[in-house]
Amino acid sequence: MKRQHLFYALLMLFTALSTHAKEAAADFAFKVTVHGQGQPMLLIPGLSNDMTVWDSTVIKFQDRYEMHTVTLPGFAGQPAMSEEGPFLTRVRDQLQAYVQQQGWQKPVLVGHSLGGYMALLLAIEQPDFYDKIIIVDSVPFMPALTMPMATEESAKLIAENMKKQMDAQTKDMQSTSLDMILATMITDPEHIKLAKQWGMDSDSATVSQAMYELMTQDIRQEIAVIQSPTLVMASYVAYKPFGVTRELLAQNYGAQYEQLQGHQLAITDTGKHFIMWDDPEFYFAKMGAFLAQ
Repeated sequence: MKRQHLFYALLMLFTALSTHAKEAAADFAFKVTVHGQGQPMLLIPGLSNDMTVWDSTVIKFQDRYEMHTVTLPGFAGQPAMSEEGPFLTRVRDQLQAYVQQQGWQKPVLVGHSLGGYMALLLAIEQPDFYDKIIIVDSVPFMPALTMPMATEESAKLIAENMKKQMDAQTKDMQSTSLDMILATMITDPEHIKLAKQWGMDSDSATVSQAMYELMTQDIRQEIAVIQSPTLVMASYVAYKPFGVTRELLAQNYGAQYEQLQGHQLAITDTGKHFIMWDDPEFYFAKMGAFLAQ
């Protein structure tokens, strides 16, 4: 009961503080809301997710950071980009233009899932620009996390079939698919319901294209140029259903980031893929300690 009271107290505080939030990035395909003051921090959510996935993170850190939370184009009701073409690199270029427009000096970069991959893409372009980088359950080449011998070529056929299946889904099929997938990623039913609504509100063509690119683009070698201190948070239970042991997960994650010098790896044993929701004590402890270094 005390935890419930604390949750509602924090929610009321956040609602009050959010009245001072401002929207930005009118010239870009993504949406941005700005909270707090201090050192700038850019927070990028995952596939189909809304910027509000970062609400608890904003509550925790907005007294020390000016926090720019984004909703990427085509996700959670945000209109898709009008022109066709690669998704990830176009979004990266727009985010980079936004960062340059702000005139920031040594911002912090945070990304979850697809957003973590996007953070790596941004850091590759500017290897020493970001003060610190925080990656929440994301890797430079997703297929190799469970299939270490995977290559871009071997993953291409799998990704093509996956994209065809996603593109052929009806709304009912999409709803059923999200129910199954999100149950492996999130513990709390209310959070599952919220994430599902974001998925249903997302542009299906954008989602399938983004997934295809994540499956077929290997940047494990490219991250070697990144000089910013980087914290990588990983979930063990998110991969346990696939027969992955904790030791194997640590080994595979280590292999993914082998070229990124000086990175720190922290693994939660209880939180699923949405670590900020599933294991907030772990998440805030690791993030807070890393930012304080």
